[in-house]
This record gives sequence, structure tokens and C-alpha cells, in this order.
Amino acid sequence: MRVGDFIKERRLKAGLSAKEAAKRAGVSDAHILYIEKEKRKPTFDVLVRILNALGVSMEEFLKETGYMEANVEAIGAAGRLFKIPVVSWVTAGRWKEVCDAFEPGDADEWIDSDVKGKSVFALRVTGDSMEPEFKEGEIIIVTPHVDVNPNDFIVVKNKDGEATFKQLKKYGTKWVLHPLNSRYPDLEVRRGDFTIIGRVVKKEKRY
Repeated sequence: MRVGDFIKERRLKAGLSAKEAAKRAGVSDAHILYIEKEKRKPTFDVLVRILNALGVSMEEFLKETGYMEANVEAIGAAGRLFKIPVVSWVTAGRWKEVCDAFEPGDADEWIDSDVKGKSVFALRVTGDSMEPEFKEGEIIIVTPHVDVNPNDFIVVKNKDGEATFKQLKKYGTKWVLHPLNSRYPDLEVRRGDFTIIGRVVKKEKRY
């Protein structure tokens, strides 16, 4: 079965619209539809997020599709974990300047994750602006050097070099940094007001 057909079939089976599935996966509904129509191939992290949103295992997906796309990272090394530094929000704001020289020992804490990629790092959520999906103290994994689309969760830096975590929204020609907690207002931004540090690709749970 084609990847797009598989995802569409499982989405409909779950009773989800493209918009609902996209919200659960943290991607845009257009991205979901492009994949279903075979106009775009999913990266590994996007594929995992979509499958999780649909309640489908990677084993079932591979069995039904036989999908082993070369640019999908880490499928061939299933179960392999990578060491990722948990950095401060101050360090995150300077990540492009420090990441190339970042070595073990430069972070007080490292975690194991199946997320692979250049300069991947982790942050511990502070505050309640992204509740209920992201609670204070939880760890998010951030991947730089990737494309960012509306509805993605991103870490951005403002003109003062301060990093923050929000959802990127677009309404017509207006770009907005959106907190999930309704107690906080949207922040309208213009090009040049902020720099995207990376996209949040996973939340690592700790018990």
C-alpha cells in the first residue's frame, strides 16, 4: 500500500479530519494532505508524529507499506538511542553560536532519545503558557536545520536574544506566536522580529 493511502485510510478509520489529525500530530493539515496525495514524503519525525496521532504502530506501518525511504532517519536502527544535551533557555538563545562546539560535559544533563539529527538539543519547559499539552518541567526535543510550517511547535529567539516556545500560526498574511494556554494572548510578529531556532519534534516523558 502507498504511504499516502495508508495514512488516509487509518485517519478515516480513526474518524479524524485532516485538520484534527494534523493538530494531534503538531503539523499543518496541508502537510497531511500533501502526504496523503503523495506530493510530499514525510521525514522520520513527522511520520512518527502522524502515526502516534492515528494510534498506529511503526511495525504495522512498515508491514502494510514496506516503506524504507532512504531519507527517513533511524528506521534502520530501530531502538537506537542518542545522547542529547538538555540546555538552558539562555543557551538555546545562542544555539547557532555554541552548538558546533558543544561537547559532552558542556551540559549539566543529558538524556537518551531516539531523535537523530544535526545539533539536536533538549529544553525543560518553564511556565504554563503551553499547557495543557506541555507542562512545566517536561522535556522537549528541538531539531534545528529543518523546515517550519504553520501549526508547528517552535523555539524562537526575539531581538533581545531571549528564547521562547510557542506554536507558529498564520492567518492570511499575519504570523502569530500562539500559546496553547488561553490565559495568554497571541503575539503577532513580523519578519525580522524573531529568529527560528528549531522545531519541537518530541516530548520526552519522565516518570
